[in-house]
Amino acid sequence: MLLLGITTGAWALSYSGSILSDSTLFATDGWATGTATPSNAKLSWIVDNETNVGFWTYAYTFTVATKNISHVIIEVSENFSENNIISASSVIDPGAPRTYSPDDPGNSNPGLPGDLFGIKWTPDVSGLSFSWTIETDRAPMWGDFYSKDGTDEGGTVDVYAYNRGFGIDTNAPIGDGNAAIAGVASGWALVPDTTTTTVPEPATMLLLGSGLIGLAGLARKRFKK
Repeated sequence: MLLLGITTGAWALSYSGSILSDSTLFATDGWATGTATPSNAKLSWIVDNETNVGFWTYAYTFTVATKNISHVIIEVSENFSENNIISASSVIDPGAPRTYSPDDPGNSNPGLPGDLFGIKWTPDVSGLSFSWTIETDRAPMWGDFYSKDGTDEGGTVDVYAYNRGFGIDTNAPIGDGNAAIAGVASGWALVPDTTTTTVPEPATMLLLGSGLIGLAGLARKRFKK
């Protein structure tokens, strides 16, 4: 029964975390940390393989205290393609995944610290909070995030945000939180990884568990003989 419990529970994984406009999320103008609101910008996520069994679901929410959200970009591995997307919510960039650059035409990604290979979403309705999801066959890794609005009220300061670990790899184990390094201004979000890892169906895991129990019973019988 212990073997069955371990086996049948193996496919159920869920992780949650967030990065805030303090030590883990860099932000400008109204999205930066202020005295009135301790965290003016926040990206949170839940990643699991239970919502759509056999695949991974990434659910994100980005919230700001002022201004509006123009678009968001999450990193994916460079061998990620449209074929790895099972479904995606809201308005996804038709060309994604692709490399987004601070030099893209029209200053569309101001303040982006470097090239970012990822997927871009644009909210259906501009506002202070935006939620989006993607279902894929890719397991999670720690990666980068970027978002922008436009400019400040005076039209002189670009409003944007990105994780403080941008462009830096981390060996932190996959789990809850944001992989921030203690005492260092850093942080990453969970995003789709390089490896295709389709999650086994429960029926398959039950069959495997039954097989293990059978082997255990056979071994016990032989031991008694």
